[in-house]
Amino acid sequence: MKKMSEPSKKDDSKTKKGLGRGLGDLLAEHDTDLPFLGAYGAVSESYEEGLPASFGQDNSNELLQVIERHIRSIFDGELSIEDESISIEDYFSASISEDSGVNITISGEHLPFVPSDLSSPSFVRGSLSEDRTLAEVSIIQWGIEARRLISRICEHYSITH
Repeated sequence: MKKMSEPSKKDDSKTKKGLGRGLGDLLAEHDTDLPFLGAYGAVSESYEEGLPASFGQDNSNELLQVIERHIRSIFDGELSIEDESISIEDYFSASISEDSGVNITISGEHLPFVPSDLSSPSFVRGSLSEDRTLAEVSIIQWGIEARRLISRICEHYSITH
């Protein structure tokens, strides 16, 4: 029987070297695009008081357009659109804020929110009335939380009206 020779220590060190590379090396070698990392948002160079330095804001006009497109994609009802605002009857309104972002106001019976729904990292100035008939929040960055909020608003309206 022929005995297989064991790899030399020199060969073993070469294989171990390849295992210790970082993500940057792998990305450079394989030229891989990881689009899901975009879900975390772009790094912001500006700093706002009370927020982490990496927290950014989207352009208010573009944000309103994104909200409009998302509503149109999931909502079959009538949508009123003016220059800087969107509304669904007296139930929902979205308008460009003077400060920054888009102000959202929802009014109706038994709104499907709890206070923490309006305090996500992409929201500011969120408030919910004690009887849950009025909710107000400003969206300053589009992301999963904002999309989920708008979807929930449209779903609740479709069920209750």
